Amino acid sequence: MALAPAADRAIARDMVLALIVGFLTGALSIPIVINLGIALRFPRLCLPLIAAALFAIALLAASLVASRVPSFFEFSKFAVVGVLNSGVDFGVLNLLVLVTGLASGAAFLAFKSISVTLGVINSYLWNKYWTFDSSKSPGGRRELTAFIAVTLVAVGLNVVGADLIVNVVGAPRGISAKVWANIGAISGAGLTLFANFFGYKFFVFRKPSVVA
Repeated sequence: MALAPAADRAIARDMVLALIVGFLTGALSIPIVINLGIALRFPRLCLPLIAAALFAIALLAASLVASRVPSFFEFSKFAVVGVLNSGVDFGVLNLLVLVTGLASGAAFLAFKSISVTLGVINSYLWNKYWTFDSSKSPGGRRELTAFIAVTLVAVGLNVVGADLIVNVVGAPRGISAKVWANIGAISGAGLTLFANFFGYKFFVFRKPSVVA
């Protein structure tokens, strides 16, 4: 039996990894749903399976477009990992809020710092070994240093922005502290998405130049 072409094997691998990323994201969304009291029309335990299917479908669709826009598929993988990073961030944050009952003040700042840090670690591993496929990069130390430099800027903006909204602005009347904590956590996420992508692609996980 002939082996499948390398491209087909790569797509199959990407689909499996997309399923894993989706499953993890769905699992991490469970404490968010519980903490915010979001009503679902299906059991919460179905969230990992639903997310896994959606992620795989989205990445498959992106692979069909990638023949015309090669960088689009790479960005799609980065976006998928970004959703998982948000899942780690929000999931851990809401789990800590749910367990302790604290959603503001120094506790929120500590919880947010922990959740963002775990999201950063998750981001490094998935982007290095999957999105930009630089597992065989010879400059491991430089790469890690560059990653930390790019990410610290984004993390700093993320945490400071969230702390400003939650602890300085404060929750408006009629909005619970738990909901406002999540609104604060969302701040700056859209702006850092593209900054991180280009920073990681061209500065952190850049491919070595090929000498003719």
